[in-house]
Amino acid sequence: MAVIEADNFEIEIRDVTWRLIPAGPEVLSRIPVFEVTRGNGVLEYTPGFAEEHGLPGTVLSVEFVQAVVLGYDAKTQRWLLGFHLARQRDDKPRWLELVRWPTGPNTVHAAPAQHAARALAEYVGCPLKIFGAKKLPAATPPAPGRSGATGPLGPHQREEIDLERVRIRAQSLKLPVQYPGVWLGAGRGSVTLRVARDRAAGRRGEEVPAFVQCVVDTERGLIRLQPPSGLLTGFFGNRRGREIRTAEVRNVELRHTIVHEHTAQPAGRNLATEITYIYYTWGVYLTLADESLLLVQTSHRTSSELQRKRATIGDKFAVDSKAGLEYLRQHQEDQEAYERAETCAHTVAIALANALNVHVVKTQIDDSETA
Repeated sequence: MAVIEADNFEIEIRDVTWRLIPAGPEVLSRIPVFEVTRGNGVLEYTPGFAEEHGLPGTVLSVEFVQAVVLGYDAKTQRWLLGFHLARQRDDKPRWLELVRWPTGPNTVHAAPAQHAARALAEYVGCPLKIFGAKKLPAATPPAPGRSGATGPLGPHQREEIDLERVRIRAQSLKLPVQYPGVWLGAGRGSVTLRVARDRAAGRRGEEVPAFVQCVVDTERGLIRLQPPSGLLTGFFGNRRGREIRTAEVRNVELRHTIVHEHTAQPAGRNLATEITYIYYTWGVYLTLADESLLLVQTSHRTSSELQRKRATIGDKFAVDSKAGLEYLRQHQEDQEAYERAETCAHTVAIALANALNVHVVKTQIDDSETA
């Protein structure tokens, strides 16, 4: 859960709800005056909030929301968050201010305002538009893990899967397993992992596995690592194989990293639509005494354009429309691709941990939680 302080309000963001709660020394009630539940299809609010903002009743369909709008008003020096409302998509939208932040320079409340706006757009299921700032100040993403460190650098979530549960989960694995650039199989007394070399990622400076094959020989208690082969490698001899005793491995780490990249596209005078690209990466590491050794990495990329579309009755993405069916197809394909990448990394982690007789440590780094 995240709690964001604004002017006279607190914004409470949970896994499925976005709430606006009165705050301050004179506030007697902590009852939310405005609430959105992800996928519910309506905005809920109190009668007092409705009267103050000129809204009907206490419930409004999200189909009236054309966009969530976030901006910095240079005159008042405040960040403002609200909606563009309209009965029809072709109607001129009406501005409804939802909440504002205290006065200050553009950068002071930028990060919490962005966090609140992005979550609200996702829960409502609509575009996020920005005004008054050509480019929103960017939050600093967490530092990526490096093979020379024994675990992720920076704040992260951690969960341990003990050896008993590793063994139980390993019983349900069906090997061999194949994924683009990854092959995992088991033989008599050994487990073999083969990984294709990712030259493009290496050129971009990203962390990539240093070895293309890992063989866990359970009978000899050895891990044999083979580097990429090639003419230059053989000539200069600077990429050597490596052997590690299985007793040196403390655990297998399954590291999940989530990075958000925000871009703005012009959408009219002094207005832009923000698109968020989300990069999911799963890395499987051997944790040694003074080193975390990356063995395999899978990834998935998606965008807010897909996540913020909605399929509700009366909307152009209604499930019985051509556009709605296409949306559902794209959403299903995106979800399946995510699950394939996650399942492959999870399978590798469990299979290796079971062969090495160690536990699995699951860690997650999400840059949105450090914003």
